[in-house]
This record gives sequence, structure tokens and C-alpha cells, in this order.
Amino acid sequence: MKSFPATLFLSLFASEHPLAAGYYLPNQDALATAKGNAFIATADSAAAVYYNPAGLTQLQDPEALVGLYSIALGNEVRIDGIHYAPKSEWQTVPHAFYAHPLNERIALGLGLTVPFGLGNDWGQQTPFRTIVTKAYLKQPSVTLAAGYKVNDQLSLGGSISLNYLDLELEQGLGFAPGDYLCFEGSGFSVSGAVSMRWQPTPQHAFGMIISNGASPMLDGKIYSNILPSGSAKLEFFTPLRIGAGYSFRPSPRWNIEANIEWLDWDALNTLDLKAQTLPSPGEVPLVFNWRSSFIYEIGASYSFEDGYLVAAGFDYNESAQPDATYSPAVADADLHWLNAGIGRSTERSTWFLTYQYGFANRTVKGNPENAVGQTSNGRYEPRHHSVMFSWKRRF
Repeated sequence: MKSFPATLFLSLFASEHPLAAGYYLPNQDALATAKGNAFIATADSAAAVYYNPAGLTQLQDPEALVGLYSIALGNEVRIDGIHYAPKSEWQTVPHAFYAHPLNERIALGLGLTVPFGLGNDWGQQTPFRTIVTKAYLKQPSVTLAAGYKVNDQLSLGGSISLNYLDLELEQGLGFAPGDYLCFEGSGFSVSGAVSMRWQPTPQHAFGMIISNGASPMLDGKIYSNILPSGSAKLEFFTPLRIGAGYSFRPSPRWNIEANIEWLDWDALNTLDLKAQTLPSPGEVPLVFNWRSSFIYEIGASYSFEDGYLVAAGFDYNESAQPDATYSPAVADADLHWLNAGIGRSTERSTWFLTYQYGFANRTVKGNPENAVGQTSNGRYEPRHHSVMFSWKRRF
């Protein structure tokens, strides 16, 4: 690869953007997701391990909750009147929680989640193939959580998570049809969260969670069908997250909640790619310069006398990518989510099924050309469909 021009290499790889608000996955329980993920102040199931560990103190009995989230990403783009779309596929991630009250004041929890993940495979036929052809991220996390009831109104919580990150990035080189350059790497990080839940009356509750970010180093390799392969390292990034919510119960059967979440993408400026086969000095700065974003969530649930439950909600996800650093790797946009679900609760178990529809329209302008004259400019129209199922068992 030493014959590969350093300026061209930097231009190509610096165009990759493996993270965005679109890679943050807040959907960790079907009922919470049906409510637009407005669950921070409610947090009354084992899923509180993720949404707000302070909520674990509400549980009277041990319980387990398991489920699957499956999504078909419908990222489409029109460029110069021609329509392009990535490979159509369903991507599925699991969630599992167990919570155990130790006494009237302390409860512990264990969770398996995938808070960041998914990806797109655009193939080699797009006019931006030298910017991205494929990008996939997986981050399964194991979390230990605890909640402590200070008094009848206030509970505090905390958690620590061990995260495994696996990243694949691929792009065309522009030398010959079908050529590509790919990075594959993986690594571990540790993150934590602190939270609180305050319920001054049976009708009103407030919740808050702060989850720190991480900057793990991913060890892996660079390989190509026309260039030498070699080991590589990529500095990575997950953002600080702050969430707050208010829950209102006008009656025991109704629950209405509104949340706001903030992701510190402003801290994602420049990451470093290091590889033995890179041109001297063997390190390429990847410039992102993203902007922090908000997620606004609102939803409601109602339980019938016969045990059936229904819920609906809406959440709005702001884009983290400005036009100047936009990449179809995630096709990020200001995304609207419509959510609804149905389930049933018995004395010892509850099941819930949720459907989501996400949509956005974004025209990207002013995205600069890379070294071979390609840009990400175009009209992007994401249309996503997802289904989610959770089953809960009380012991």
C-alpha cells in the first residue's frame, strides 16, 4: 500500500462515518418502545436496568424479561433522477433482563442489550461507492444495575456495562470496477450510568439518567482485493447520553409519559486510524465534526380489566450529521417514529408486541467531493419498519 497516494487514502477513509443518531438503539422493551421509548420516569419492569435503574425499587417480586427487536432499514436516495437503495434485509437484536428485590430498599438487576448497532450494504453500483459500500456495527452490552430506595418518594440507581464492539467498514477505491478497501475491527469498553426516580404522589413521577460515553480502541485489519492487507487500529466513540422524563397517571389504568434525551455527538471530532500498511506516518485522522442531537419521546398505555394492554407513542430523532460530513453509511436524518403495540398481562406473565414506522426526507447539499470526485449529495428518503416482542415472567 506504500504506493497508494496518502492524500487519496485520507480522502477516501475520512469519508466514512460509522456512527450517528441512527446507530443509537433505545428500543430495549416492547412496551416501552410502543410508548415512543418514553419510559425513564415509569421504569416499572426489569427493563429498568437499561431505562432507569432507580426504577428497580418498584418491583415486589423477581422477574425476567426477554425479547427481540427486528428492523428493516429502508434507506433510499435519488441522485440525478436515479434511485438507489441498499440491500434489503431484516436485522435482529435481542434484549434480556433479570431483576431481583433484595429487601424493601435495595434491588439488583442484570441486562443484555444492544444499545448501538445495525448498518447498510449499498453495494458497488452507487455514484458514492468510494465514500461507502458497506457499514455495520454491533455492540452487545452486559449490564449490572442496582436501585436504592432513599425514602417512599425518592430512589437512586446506578449501573456498569461491559461492551463488545464489532465494526465493519467498506468502500470502493475508484481504480477499477469492483475494487474495495475494508476495515474490520473489534474491542471492549466499559461504561456506566447513574439515575434517579422521584414520585411525590401516585399520579406524578420524574426520572433522570446520565450514561457516560467511551472511546475504545478497536483492533483489526485492513484488506483489499487490489492492495496489501495488514493489521490496523481504529479509535472509536460512543456518546454521553442524558435522559429525563415525566410520567402522569390520571388513573391506575392509564400511564402517560414524555421524555427528552440528549446525545453528545459534539465530542465526535477527529478519530485516528492506524495501520502498518498505511502511507507514512502510518496514521490517518478521520474528521467527523458532528453535532449533538436531541430525541423527543411521548407515549401512553392503557390496561383493560381483562388483562389486555395497548400503547402508542411518537418519537422524533434529530440528525447528528451536518451536510458537510454526511455519509450514506447511515443515511442520517431528522427521523419521525410512529409506534403502537398490544399485549396481555396475567398473574405471572406479560407479553407485548410492537410495530414501528420511521420516516424522514432530507436533501443533502454542499457535501464536498472526495479525491475521485464523488459526493454524498442527493435526496434521501428513509422508510423503516420494525417489529418487537417482549415476554415478562414474575416469580
